[in-house]
Amino acid sequence: PSEDDAEFIRAFRKAGIAEGSGSELVLISGQECENIKPRRTEGRRSREYRRLMVKMLGKNYVPIAIHLLGGIQFGLFARKSFLDEIEDISIADITCGLGNVFHNKGAIAAFVTVKARNPPRESNDSPAKAKSLKMVFVTAHLAAHVKNSDARDADFWRISSELAAQAPEGFLPLEKKDSTPDDRSFLFDSVDRAFFCGDLNYRVDLPREVAEGAVLAGKPDENFPDLLKHDQLFRTIAEGRAFPGFTEGKISFAPTFKFDKGTGEYDTSHKQRIPAWTDRILFKPWGTRVISYDSVPEAQHSDHRPVLGRFRVNMEGRELPPTPKRRRKRQGSKRDQ
Repeated sequence: PSEDDAEFIRAFRKAGIAEGSGSELVLISGQECENIKPRRTEGRRSREYRRLMVKMLGKNYVPIAIHLLGGIQFGLFARKSFLDEIEDISIADITCGLGNVFHNKGAIAAFVTVKARNPPRESNDSPAKAKSLKMVFVTAHLAAHVKNSDARDADFWRISSELAAQAPEGFLPLEKKDSTPDDRSFLFDSVDRAFFCGDLNYRVDLPREVAEGAVLAGKPDENFPDLLKHDQLFRTIAEGRAFPGFTEGKISFAPTFKFDKGTGEYDTSHKQRIPAWTDRILFKPWGTRVISYDSVPEAQHSDHRPVLGRFRVNMEGRELPPTPKRRRKRQGSKRDQ
């Protein structure tokens, strides 16, 4: 994107909970940021994308996890004042393209351990809490095309199970004895906070003229709920086919795909793609609340529109199970000896 189109990133400088303060953690990700072709060095577009991330966030932010997989960019930034609270960071990636080899589809994740902000215990009987918080951030580019909803579901499960295998030692609890190799949601069920975003590519199962007509009517409060009844991702989650336990902020913005580049017109090519919310931010709701969730219609450099969200995250550690009290051994009397 141009600097003008990336200007919205600056909002995170003052998007924190405290007035005038910036967000403590900021994830910026993108898909199709580079032409997918064999190359020995990183392409110009990828370098420019990374430069814009750093510039727009400014000097008070430090990149703590930067990674590239094909055309997928991942940049996790921390406010300098938050750095002392970060205990450990690890990065992993998964390819989901043709034969699970090509990098045109896949995911990048950061496993982040931070210090928990626990209140003082009121008494020894109060439940103890973990001293650290385990967080996982994932950005992905899933299978394309309207008919491939099942393939997108399969991509999610592959990403979930493969990332669990790549998690750093000690990040996840030991699996229970009764767990099975097919327990593919183990990663996201085990961490304290989880975010999953990107071009998830789920479409709207409606004819083009019906979907576009509803969008252009200019009544989002009336028309979007009806459109979203036909959203593939909503159905996938509701029917338990993928993303179990994940949720999303209220969608009050127009579909973010597919536009003619440089315009506000939906696809006028011969393919006439159906407007859809392909770009999403999902999260596990434990201790996480949505502050805002929106798109950036002014950023017209791509055939997608950027989506951004702000979240308030509870930083308390999870309650630990009570420690069994040790019984004192009774000393036998002289008669017992």
